Amino acid sequence: QCFLLASCKVFKYNIIMLTIYAPTQNLESKAWLVFEGILKSWPEETMCLDNAKATTAVDNAMFWGFVNNNLEMVHKLEKNKQTYWFADTPYFGRFDNNNLKKDNHYWRICKNNIHAGLITSCDTSRFDKFKIKIHPPKKDGKHILVCPSSVGIHRYLNHTTWLDDTIEKIKKHTDRPIKIRLKPRGRGTSGPSEAKISLQEDLENAYACVTSCSISAIESICNGVPVFCHEKSFATPVASTKLENIESPTYADPYQWLCSLAYQQFTPEEIENKTAIKIIEKFYK
Repeated sequence: QCFLLASCKVFKYNIIMLTIYAPTQNLESKAWLVFEGILKSWPEETMCLDNAKATTAVDNAMFWGFVNNNLEMVHKLEKNKQTYWFADTPYFGRFDNNNLKKDNHYWRICKNNIHAGLITSCDTSRFDKFKIKIHPPKKDGKHILVCPSSVGIHRYLNHTTWLDDTIEKIKKHTDRPIKIRLKPRGRGTSGPSEAKISLQEDLENAYACVTSCSISAIESICNGVPVFCHEKSFATPVASTKLENIESPTYADPYQWLCSLAYQQFTPEEIENKTAIKIIEKFYK
C-alpha cells in the first residue's frame, strides 16, 4: 500500500510531492479508505510514510485523523505555516461498519485546517442529494446542550479543560439549565451508531448548542437550534464564538454553508476516480 508513484504531473499547488503519513502497521485502518484512492488518483508524485515512526512531517503532507503521531506533526506544520491536508469523518453520509462500500459513505478532506472552510461559489447538487430538512429557528428552548469534541480535538486546540472551562463560562452569562452530551463511544468506534440517546432527543427543547468543533453542530443548526463554537470549528460561518452572547444567539441561513461542506467530503470511489481531485483543484487554488 505504500509506494512512490513514478510519474509526476503538473498541479496548481506548485509542490513537488504529496507525502502521506499513514498507519502502515495497520492495514485494516479506515485511513486506507482514503489513502488507497489518493495513491491512485493524486496528480503529483506520492509517497507514503509510517505515522507511528515519523514525528516531523515535510511540507505538503496528508493525514487521516489524529492517530499515532499525526497531532504532533500537524502542530509543527501549522507553526511553520506549511501545507497539509487532513482527512477525517464527514459532515454527512458517515460510514456504517456493517455495510461498508466504496460508494456509500464519505470522508472530509481539508487543506491547512482540520475542518472545512466556507466555499461561496459551489452549487447545491452535492448537498441536495442528502435530502436533509432544514427547520426554521427555534427561539423558545430551555436548556443549553454542551457537546464537547473528542480528547484528541481538545489536545489539538491546546485546551484539554475545554468542558469544565466552558460550563463555568456559560454559568456566568445565563442561568439556563445545562445538559452535557459526551461523544458516544462503544465497540471500538464512536459516533451516532453508539449513542444510547440520540442527538435529536437531546436537542428537543434546547435553547442553544455549545461545542468546540463537534459535527453535532450540523444537526443542531438543521433543527433550528443555534450554535456557539470554537474559532477553529467549521460552524463559524453560521454560529457565534462568544459565550458572553449566549442569550443573543446567531440565527443564520445555513443552506450555502451546508452546500459548501458537501463539496469538501468524498466517497472512496470519488477519491479513486478523480472526482475528488477535480473538486479539490477547483476550490483549493
